[in-house]
Amino acid sequence: MKNNLLIRVLIAILFGPPLLILAYLGKLYFLILVLFLTLLGLLELNHIFKIKGIDLPKVPLLAFGLLIGAVSYFGAPYGLLLVIFLSLLYAVSFQIVVRGTDKAVLNISSFTFGMIYVPLLFSFLVLIRELPRAVNIDYRVGGLWIIFILFCVWLSDTLAYFIGSPLGRHKLCPRISPHKSVEGFLGGLSGSVIAAIISHYTFLNFVSLLHLLILSIIIGMVGLLGDLVESSFKREANLKDSSSILPGHGGILDRFDSLLFAAPPVYFYLKFIIYG
Repeated sequence: MKNNLLIRVLIAILFGPPLLILAYLGKLYFLILVLFLTLLGLLELNHIFKIKGIDLPKVPLLAFGLLIGAVSYFGAPYGLLLVIFLSLLYAVSFQIVVRGTDKAVLNISSFTFGMIYVPLLFSFLVLIRELPRAVNIDYRVGGLWIIFILFCVWLSDTLAYFIGSPLGRHKLCPRISPHKSVEGFLGGLSGSVIAAIISHYTFLNFVSLLHLLILSIIIGMVGLLGDLVESSFKREANLKDSSSILPGHGGILDRFDSLLFAAPPVYFYLKFIIYG
């Protein structure tokens, strides 16, 4: 356990700072990072699908995923809907023309879900980073919001682990994730709130503390849902991790599961409440 924790810390130290730097820089630097993560996440999801007997066309899956991320960079929500519709159209056409009726509902729904779960949710990070262009504020603020979300998720995961491991007595969702506890969830939520308070008194002092606290609670609660969703996929496929690309952390979906679900509500809160 100590060796695994040491590896987790070393990987976090190695990859954490570059991620924060690219988030702050934004523009194509951050877009390329998100597209790279999207590709890896889709490959992991496709691997899970294959274990469950769902064989999806890999190249179109990756191509539509990249297109969704690229469209989000230009802040075009209708463009995102169009690309998702085109991906559905492709999935239906491919199923009818090539495969016929064999597992039609399963294949079409899996392809469409893949487009929503990985590239669309990842694209909200790009939308948040590029939001200053749409609301006419300092471009660097978008980077600060990405750093804020990452800070909340990371501190939430950290406290959930260190409080849940020794103190966890009440199981949260034992059928999905037997190691998660109510105590760990409360610890994680506390970590997200602490991150919001620290952020307010450091790099987000121009934002109301109330807004940051509300966002931190949203991130903590919705992030848990994202964690449980990904855990259910792995449990159904009898996998410990979505991949082994990050030693001690698992795969991209393991590392970013909470972030994927947290990004959309944060984006809508920023767009319609803080900058509305």
